[in-house]
Amino acid sequence: MSPPRQSDRLAELLRQRAALQEHLAWLDREIASAADSSPPSVSRPIAPPVPPAAPTSAATAPAATGLTSIPSGNAEAILEHYRAPPDSLQRDVRQGCFLYFTLALVLLALAVMALYFAIGSR
Repeated sequence: MSPPRQSDRLAELLRQRAALQEHLAWLDREIASAADSSPPSVSRPIAPPVPPAAPTSAATAPAATGLTSIPSGNAEAILEHYRAPPDSLQRDVRQGCFLYFTLALVLLALAVMALYFAIGSR
């Protein structure tokens, strides 16, 4: 398979840009219609978006998310909170394999018994 030509890539990029522009125009129309249908007594300014890396205070973060035992503000502490020890992960995988193997054996035994009774009754 040959790599796509440069003009194919350019055409695809232009198509994607046109699709995005069309989507943005649709969003603008929806925002305008939602603004028109809102009650006139309620006039709220649109707040600027908060950057994703904005720090949150320790007092508001657990209340907002509903998670009280998770440390807030430190990514490494959050990752460490959810990190599982490798030996427990290995044990869980081993137990899952044994469980699936046992289930497969039980299903095989049931299939053999069903065939035995189906063929044996003739």
